[in-house]
Amino acid sequence: MRTSAIIFVLSITSLTIQIPAQTTSQPASQAATRPAHLLLEDTIIRSGTAAQFEPAHHDYCLAVVKGGAPACLVFSTATFGESNRYFTLLPFASFLHYDQGKYTDKGLTPDEAKALAARRNPPVVSNHEAAFVLFRDLSFFANNEAKPLNMFFEYHVRPGTMDTFMKSIRDLIAPAAKKSGLPSFEVFQTATGASPDLILLVYRLDNFAQLDNPDPVLAQLTPAQSESWKHTLATTVDHVDSFILRYRPDLSVTAPPAPPK
Repeated sequence: MRTSAIIFVLSITSLTIQIPAQTTSQPASQAATRPAHLLLEDTIIRSGTAAQFEPAHHDYCLAVVKGGAPACLVFSTATFGESNRYFTLLPFASFLHYDQGKYTDKGLTPDEAKALAARRNPPVVSNHEAAFVLFRDLSFFANNEAKPLNMFFEYHVRPGTMDTFMKSIRDLIAPAAKKSGLPSFEVFQTATGASPDLILLVYRLDNFAQLDNPDPVLAQLTPAQSESWKHTLATTVDHVDSFILRYRPDLSVTAPPAPPK
């Protein structure tokens, strides 16, 4: 995945990718039922084609939710990052889902799928799909629409050092995030479709002005903990990519809640 690296904290801090909305006030039994996986579609479109791509992409989201997806969550570049970039997140509970057919196979007839592709595909320059696994025990969640700006960090961990890197996340960064007052914080690792040594951390921004302030997670670390974290970065990470995406409720679709039993 692309873009320049900032170690502004990276710390995993705040997060945002809802799959779909569940908050820290919900009981652990509900959090445990959250889908553990998500398909991330990383799409680049040609400049000037958003007016064609976005309505068709919204129809794509309607189709996948009709086909059984719990949500189709769309994010697009917000100033900082590669222009004309879209992230589309489709939660799924198990890879068994792909043995049973894609969501679009169930939500569209062959003729409908062909017609949608004719509208949606021409603006696309590239599309890369990868599956990620959510670390539920390290993450907490907030509503995407309330604070739609999301800072993403992609950590490219050196082969053979993942255990050391994740130990620092568990021992230092995740506890600091919980103390920081951030509304949400999520940690993912590639399952397939990209490097298994890629960790994706996301946190929520109140606004762009927050970038002028010290990182709220790293601010919770003691001097000794801060040095330990810097040592982990120096010895386990090849590079970090960072970018900001805005949640797009106008393009996203979430399935209605199931009726009570």
